[in-house]
Amino acid sequence: MKKYLITITVVALTVLSACSSDDSHKQKQNHATAEQLPIKLGSSFGDETRSNNATNLISGDTVWVWTDMINGATSAVGEYFKAWALKANGVGGLATLEAGNTKLFPATNVLNFYAMVGNFGKETEGERTGLPMIDAENTPLPTTGIRHTVLSNQTTAEAYYKSDLLYAVVKNQEPISSAVILPFKHLLSRIQVVLVAGNGVSTEDLAGATVTLLNLKRQIAFNPDKEVDFSSQSALAGLLSWSNLFQTSDILMATNKVASVDEATTANSTAYADAIVVPQTIAKGANFIKVEYLGRTTYYRIPNGSNDEDLELESGKQYRFRLIANRIGSSYEMQISVDDWTTMPGQAMWAE
Repeated sequence: MKKYLITITVVALTVLSACSSDDSHKQKQNHATAEQLPIKLGSSFGDETRSNNATNLISGDTVWVWTDMINGATSAVGEYFKAWALKANGVGGLATLEAGNTKLFPATNVLNFYAMVGNFGKETEGERTGLPMIDAENTPLPTTGIRHTVLSNQTTAEAYYKSDLLYAVVKNQEPISSAVILPFKHLLSRIQVVLVAGNGVSTEDLAGATVTLLNLKRQIAFNPDKEVDFSSQSALAGLLSWSNLFQTSDILMATNKVASVDEATTANSTAYADAIVVPQTIAKGANFIKVEYLGRTTYYRIPNGSNDEDLELESGKQYRFRLIANRIGSSYEMQISVDDWTTMPGQAMWAE
């Protein structure tokens, strides 16, 4: 299994001086001086992809950004701004949601950035019940956990992307006039189901198939850590936690087409389905995938032999199930591959 790591370059700092109270006041009032550059941000997945047809945040995605300032004179770290709401433009750019809400670099000191994208919803208890879990400009980085929900119907691109949970960290960033790129990492798991035409079934028959993942946890608590080893997917996975109170249900997958017929072998159908799911354990013997086609319903169960194990869906991994659909017979032949959620599905991944 290949692993791709995003390396964050730490910029060596020259002599730094403390930010004065006047500087701090100017930051808050957003009045630029010759020494204070506006903060520009962009997004990237580096070698990673978000899906088979989107390689960056999609237009309209909301990105939440928190920043700490490191005092060059004392090395003290303090909060600089919190819950800055930005909107993705679909090609790696980020713009403020509120016109004129520009942030400035400190005159000399450097910044740490922490950013996340997710379906965080509303508070369900306490004095903020019914209000958004993140209050723009006011909510501190929620290190004690923030609830993310993947959607039960991911048949549209909007619902699929909304189900994604992403985190980015950039440390020791000096003031620059160009955009600081936030290198987002996937925290959840991706499931693909590739339907292969078997006995008496054509590719056209499978293009209209309905594919459902069964009885999955759909919520998770994300506990951002400013000091997490961002290059380690296992460390990032440690930022996730579960509750028995979180929602569980089936997930209807989006049925798509590969970008080119060259990406499918003769034995493979071009029909497949995608979904983003919470990392979790699927017990061996459990019904996991339901496929409906040609007026029939069949199931794929996790193998339950004496040498088989539970299926562990891990953070940052994609799981590709290759199911052969037959008109005659009640079971699927199956191949499964597991890989880092890092590459576009290509011909080699679809091969026999």
